[in-house]
Amino acid sequence: MNPNRKRILEITTTGLFMAIIIVMTFIPNLGYIQINVLSITTLHIPVIVGSVLLGPVGGLILGATWGITNWINALQYPIEGVIFMNPLISVVPRIIVGLVVGFGSVWPVLKSDSKNKIARFFANTHVRDVTLAIVGTMTNTVLVLSAIGLFASTIAWPFSQTFTVIVQVVLSLNGSVELVSAIVIVPIVLAALRRIRK
Repeated sequence: MNPNRKRILEITTTGLFMAIIIVMTFIPNLGYIQINVLSITTLHIPVIVGSVLLGPVGGLILGATWGITNWINALQYPIEGVIFMNPLISVVPRIIVGLVVGFGSVWPVLKSDSKNKIARFFANTHVRDVTLAIVGTMTNTVLVLSAIGLFASTIAWPFSQTFTVIVQVVLSLNGSVELVSAIVIVPIVLAALRRIRK
């Protein structure tokens, strides 16, 4: 592909995924699906898909977009989103998700001609897509739960230790649903997008 055309495609793809993340954040029950006490996010899916396609720089941008929109959304609805008013909980973990998936998408490709058997195994497109869906989702869940444990007490609304534990348990349950959805959806969407981009 012509370098200029490739660059234009990358910029366009980045902008498209940023728009998807913004729209999903602010349309009720699209990016964050509320089911009783559960608030299941679907935003990790476009972030993971976009980061796989765009690499580390795109992953950084998409992760930051997710985190910043989550933070803004929490400021708009402080009762429901009080925990995510702290950017160390809402923004930083999401940036790391984009970076981890972005770097994970290019490493096996760079190493695929080497004698590294693990890299050659993950160079298989489907294996890599499923693995990055798992890694991206787990990175988000683990980092957000860890950040809540570390930084929840710094939020203006005082948290009791019991409340923090309850929130962590609920988010852990959310994470299980989010993991399954990512494993199913991410490889299908990536396969379709790759066919379109050819």
